[in-house]
Amino acid sequence: MAESLLICVSAAQVSAAHWHGGHFSTCTVFENDDNGVVAFKEFLQQSKRMPVKMIVDAVEEDYRFESMPHSFGSDRSEMLNRKLKQHYRNTPYFSARGQGRDTGKRRDDRYLFCALTNPELITNWLKAVQERDMPVVGIYLLPTVSAGLLDKLSLKQPNLLLVSLHNAGMRLTYFRDQKLRISRLARTDARGPNATKGYAEEISNTRLYLHALRVMTLDEHLSVLIVDRDDSLAELVQSIARDSPNIDCRRIDRQQISNNLGMTVQALESSNDALYLHLLGLRAPANNLAPAPVTASFRQHQLRRGLYTLTGLTTLTIAAWCGVNVYQIVDTGLDIDNAKRQTAELQSQYLAATREFPAAPTNAENLERAVEISKKIGATTRSPELMMELLSEALEQNPSIYMRLFGWKYDRSEIGAEGIGSKGTAPTAATNMPPPPPGADMRKQSALIEGEVRPFRGDYRAAIESIKTFAGTISKRPEVADVKIVKLPLDINPTLSLSGNTTENRDQIGKAEFKVVIVFKQSI
Repeated sequence: MAESLLICVSAAQVSAAHWHGGHFSTCTVFENDDNGVVAFKEFLQQSKRMPVKMIVDAVEEDYRFESMPHSFGSDRSEMLNRKLKQHYRNTPYFSARGQGRDTGKRRDDRYLFCALTNPELITNWLKAVQERDMPVVGIYLLPTVSAGLLDKLSLKQPNLLLVSLHNAGMRLTYFRDQKLRISRLARTDARGPNATKGYAEEISNTRLYLHALRVMTLDEHLSVLIVDRDDSLAELVQSIARDSPNIDCRRIDRQQISNNLGMTVQALESSNDALYLHLLGLRAPANNLAPAPVTASFRQHQLRRGLYTLTGLTTLTIAAWCGVNVYQIVDTGLDIDNAKRQTAELQSQYLAATREFPAAPTNAENLERAVEISKKIGATTRSPELMMELLSEALEQNPSIYMRLFGWKYDRSEIGAEGIGSKGTAPTAATNMPPPPPGADMRKQSALIEGEVRPFRGDYRAAIESIKTFAGTISKRPEVADVKIVKLPLDINPTLSLSGNTTENRDQIGKAEFKVVIVFKQSI
């Protein structure tokens, strides 16, 4: 828990304690007069600048419980501010706290309005704190702080009256469904012989007062918890049980307070206000009476601490990042050293292995040059594979064509009608055509196919159509530049003269032979 200075101001005295590590060891008590203020200022000079939380225990307090129309946001804030100014015109120390909603049809919001009606009670003490530049967290009424006892003691009674003795009198605080409704400080004579009887009467009067305010009825069961800080109220429990049988009374003594709240007996006995200072240190209530100008220094303090925290987190993040980078650099350096060592070992193994190799027929430069020449030769050569694939597809589409001979050539000139090695018909060069550029590859693939039409029964017209269809199928391929039928089963040239008779070459009637030359484009 954060370190802070806890102060309780009452009409009789002022108690102060340093809260650190979830507890304080003792309280310092000052008289509520000019000399006490001087001593308090000296006490603050010896203290570190830390946040301050202040409790006020005084008769000059006011509690109002009201229902208001359900609203949100700025409308609710405006309505509450208007109501607070209406009730408390002469004091800046007031607050409003929501306590749920009504169960009726309108479901109005319920609020507890509380205020310190005598601001002069804390003026000198608050001024001493502000002169020391100590940030003020908040100013709280003692009954709102005492609500922390309900959580610590797990009190769930619907109607609970908390009773305790203070320097100014007897404090009676009423809680309805674990929520503060009203509190009063009754002036009693704690030293008289009839003190116990007076305390019992005040408890009975408080019940009648609650009935008059219509907070609870006399038929409802009332639970009373007596906070006996100095073990002096044991007889009060017996008196209440004897005179008011419809009141359930319970007492919590000094040792029980110490055990349940985790504070030492020494700290509890150091001041009448020690118990409530301890509750304030554990958790500050929501009903903060301090106006915004009083808590401005605390907001600056929180902002400053937030900046310090953010700076610290940023520094830790940067340090962690630097640590990761250093680790990666070291790790990379180790990897580099390992790689160098492995490279050296592999090189030594390679040299040891190469010493056992036979002598090379030539040097590495000649081998490299030979590989490059081989690649260039491979890039300029062709195989008849593509031509064969083309013919295979064409023969599959024309089942009547039977191939007997396949010739292939890759050269500047086409393959001849007589096959490879024969002289092809040289094309006549045009006088106006430019010579090929230097280094241009003018070679191209060509093939000669010798085949026949099967079956053939003497129908030359059908056989010639089958041959032309076969040639047309090949010419449709994008790789083909030209398809030439160089021989047909029957010469159909109209310029030739007819000779012979029908009795000649009877043995050749069963064959329809042909020859086709296929020429690929130069880039294929």
